[in-house]
Amino acid sequence: DISGMSGDLNKIAYHLPAMGGLTAGISFMDSGATGSADSTEVGAKYAMSAGGAAVTIGAASATTEDDTQDIDSQVIGIKVASGNITAAISQATYEASNTDEESTGASVSFKVSDAMTFTVHTAETDDSTSSEEYTNTGVEVKYTIASGLTAFLNVEDYDYTIGSGSGAGTTADSGTVSKLTIKAAF
Repeated sequence: DISGMSGDLNKIAYHLPAMGGLTAGISFMDSGATGSADSTEVGAKYAMSAGGAAVTIGAASATTEDDTQDIDSQVIGIKVASGNITAAISQATYEASNTDEESTGASVSFKVSDAMTFTVHTAETDDSTSSEEYTNTGVEVKYTIASGLTAFLNVEDYDYTIGSGSGAGTTADSGTVSKLTIKAAF
């Protein structure tokens, strides 16, 4: 996800017609005044079948011009679904003034029955400029109570360490969060 670079601002976009399993698009946002923050974003996704599994590979890149240092963001990921199991992994980078982040994430989902799905996930972000770190590992159980009524139970363990700019090496926050959500769709 390359959200936040140009957001919902007006832009010109072109999306290639789907070619087999390939879809791609590019957008440009002119911020107006000369020397300001124009943004260019490009993304592509390829979906295919391999050995009975559905495989999707996707990537996106964005650049926003900045007087000090351009803001650059890239993400690439792969998702493989076979039977009742789906696995995904992604890697992302974000670079701006005083920020150089690299993130990785992975998840595995198992469909226990038509009514229940169990998912585990982990994610880690490290900023090599400030030594700031964030990790999050958790589980989710999705249960369909009735048609249009679904319950989600999430339990996550997280750890956030402040970087060199605000008290190097100290833990800013860590703990476990549990959440029960009931979703109704009409």
